[in-house]
Amino acid sequence: MNAGAQDAGAQDAGAQDAGAQDAGAQNSGALGAGDRKRMVEQTVSDASSFNDRQLLGWIFTFLRPVWRLAALAGLFLALWIGAEILTVRQTAEAVNRIKLAPSGTHDVPSEFRRWLTGDSAQATALVQAVAILACFYLATSLLTFLREVTNARFSMGQVFHIREAVYDKVQRIGMPFHDRTTTGEVINRALSDLQKVRQFIQSSVLVTLEILLIVGGYLVLLAFRCPWAVPLAVLPLPLWIAYTIRFSRKVRPAQVAETEIGDRSVSILTENIAGVHVVKAFATQQQEIAKYGENCDEYLARVLRRIRLYANFTPVVRGISMVSHLSLFLLAGYLIIHRVLLPGDVLVLGSAMGAILGRLQQVAAINEQYQGAIVSARRLHEVLSAAPAVPQRRDAIDLPPGRGAVWFENVSFGYVPDRPVLRGVSFDVPAGATVAVVGPTGAGKTTLVQLLARFYDPQSGRITVDGVDVRDVALDDLRRQIAYVFQETYLFSHTVAANVAYGRPEQLGDDVTAAARLAQADDFVQALPRGYDTLLGERGATLSGGQRQRLAIARALLTDPRILILDDATAAVDPETEELIHAGLDAARRDRTVFVIAHRLHTVRRADVVIVLEGGRVTQKGTHTELVQTEGYYRSVARTQLLDERHLTEDGEHPAHVRRVQDGRAIQEARAAAVESMMGNTGPRE
Repeated sequence: MNAGAQDAGAQDAGAQDAGAQDAGAQNSGALGAGDRKRMVEQTVSDASSFNDRQLLGWIFTFLRPVWRLAALAGLFLALWIGAEILTVRQTAEAVNRIKLAPSGTHDVPSEFRRWLTGDSAQATALVQAVAILACFYLATSLLTFLREVTNARFSMGQVFHIREAVYDKVQRIGMPFHDRTTTGEVINRALSDLQKVRQFIQSSVLVTLEILLIVGGYLVLLAFRCPWAVPLAVLPLPLWIAYTIRFSRKVRPAQVAETEIGDRSVSILTENIAGVHVVKAFATQQQEIAKYGENCDEYLARVLRRIRLYANFTPVVRGISMVSHLSLFLLAGYLIIHRVLLPGDVLVLGSAMGAILGRLQQVAAINEQYQGAIVSARRLHEVLSAAPAVPQRRDAIDLPPGRGAVWFENVSFGYVPDRPVLRGVSFDVPAGATVAVVGPTGAGKTTLVQLLARFYDPQSGRITVDGVDVRDVALDDLRRQIAYVFQETYLFSHTVAANVAYGRPEQLGDDVTAAARLAQADDFVQALPRGYDTLLGERGATLSGGQRQRLAIARALLTDPRILILDDATAAVDPETEELIHAGLDAARRDRTVFVIAHRLHTVRRADVVIVLEGGRVTQKGTHTELVQTEGYYRSVARTQLLDERHLTEDGEHPAHVRRVQDGRAIQEARAAAVESMMGNTGPRE
């Protein structure tokens, strides 16, 4: 992937989208408290109609790559439960075979000697029973180890595939998703929500299976040993199921609201860290602390509400279980008094009821994990099922060879359908030409070139490159042909060389140095402690804005693109450095089409064609010389900038005769006279 595509990835990672600013579209990170509250309420209402069965099915589709481990974990679990139940059965049999000697008739030392010599049948039976039980205990210990290891491996394997799918989707999903979703929300979904799903898979899924197998196994054992106890053992199940369903309907909205507010906390934190310089510059630390504190208080209130709900749920479940438990032991006590139950049967009964009722009391914890996992899985599913804003056709082709002729044909586009940003834009750019796009803020300049790179697709019209509609071209191949240098430069926490070679990691060494020289970056890079091997801070924080822009230009030039887009890419450098950069770019412009978005006249006048955008429409098109001689936006901008340049002294002050002009008419006349005297010799430079 080239620098243009990677710059797009960087912008996905958190850089501001200038096109969204042109459109006036709001990012969800800028939503107010009222908007956020309505969003949470809408999510809560959506949760009530969410199909849990379909969602669980979707979660389990990620078991396919690790189904063998899942089956093995289930097998070890079943064997472990079988060994547990057989241990209880064998213990009961051993107890029943032991006959007590009459009270006061036995001599302990002599009996013990008989046991050691094997003369006692009971001793032999007891030793055999203990040996068998020891084998069962060893087997259950080994199976417990195997079960835990296999469970961890399969659950982590499943989560790995979900995490990989989420990250892949975030890389490929369209820009509209990033326009309406804050960085904090994406991070929370990719980390916190995924963690909840992992805990559910690793703990609750197999624990639920364990509960079903243990309850079923002990009910079978009771049916053989104490059949009268089975009805009492299953008596609480219908009540428990009914209450759990009723409770889930109450706790789900609370879980959803808690998760959404958690998103807001992460968003506030990430925005604050990213904008730490602004916070400190305006001394708003206390304000930010108060805002984060208010959100944490709201989050705590939601958590406490959920805890109170579960605090009510657990005693009810335990109460239902204990009623059955006490009833059963009341009846068992009656049968023991009347010598109907054998000691071994009492042991089976106690073990079975302890296991059954103990597992049923785990339902509260499982249900809590389940509700959280369902909400988190829904949020992950929203990301993974999001339709791409710029879908790729199945029969998409690679862009055929060419030099980058571009044609916009009646293109209209809006970030919001009823608020168009571009309206019927049509123009063509010859191959190898340099076109400058100028216009007031919000005119749609950045949106225009982002449509060319297919960050978005137009609602009507079409865009072609070398005669091929960009929608017919494979997305990766199109972006490999386009290098995009954003106004908001993003550099990664890596070396200078790795950042420059980001779009072409195989091109290191001399190629990187050559690209840096063209972008006027080589001198300051060589002055760094380790030159091109210097490790940059996050977002290139250790460099100045102009240095970051020059590295971004070098990154784009290294890819040798067919089309080069410079979105106000030299705005952060001084005029002298900008002149040197453009001198270096003159050689790089040969045999490629260049789009330049700029406001400085001496940058624009280098272009072969100047396109003026106003209100989303092309209002002027021509060379610099042609447009300065025609009334319109461009001539107005030229007047302003040329007058400022003409009437500045070396120390940056206007001369005294200019300062003496007081009324508006005199200023206008002086400005017009100055411009008219210069218009004849401001043609394009070669």
